[in-house]
Amino acid sequence: TLGNWRDYIRLMEECHLQQSAAMYKVFKDGLSAVVPVELFPLFTAHELEQLVSGNRQVDVDFIRRCTEYEDISPDSDAVRFFWEVLNEMDNDERTEFLRFVWARSRLPVSAQELSINFKLQGAQGAARETPDKYLPHAQTCFFSLALPSYSTKEIMREKILYAIKNSPNMDADVRLHNAEGWADS
Repeated sequence: TLGNWRDYIRLMEECHLQQSAAMYKVFKDGLSAVVPVELFPLFTAHELEQLVSGNRQVDVDFIRRCTEYEDISPDSDAVRFFWEVLNEMDNDERTEFLRFVWARSRLPVSAQELSINFKLQGAQGAARETPDKYLPHAQTCFFSLALPSYSTKEIMREKILYAIKNSPNMDADVRLHNAEGWADS
């Protein structure tokens, strides 16, 4: 009735909270494996999200500080072009770049939490001889990118963007391997 609608709302709220109690407990238990429960009140929701999931904004300077170079000079035109291209990307493209080279969409908050440094490598084989014909090659397990020494920054931008937007990602790999019939082949 109209006279007891507040009681109805309160009871519905209690019912939904009780139905979700098991789910909330599992979530809390999982979160407490990362951050002690006693510390929750010290953080805002945003700070807790960053602590657990990393930063949504892909910080190019952070990646640069945590980069190792192999078979490519940090002072080369290719490396200069690379950092310029990465800086010119919007955050969505940088996130796609992270997925391409690391199969993750976020960076940790600090370098100490980074399990492995980003490795920028020179191209090998034919990609070294005729770089403009080849795409960059990523190895997500090693957080590395083999980067051909493209002749211009524009070609580098085109090749990197093509690679990050058209290469299969790790999620697709998992879906493919779990697909019906995969084990039969």
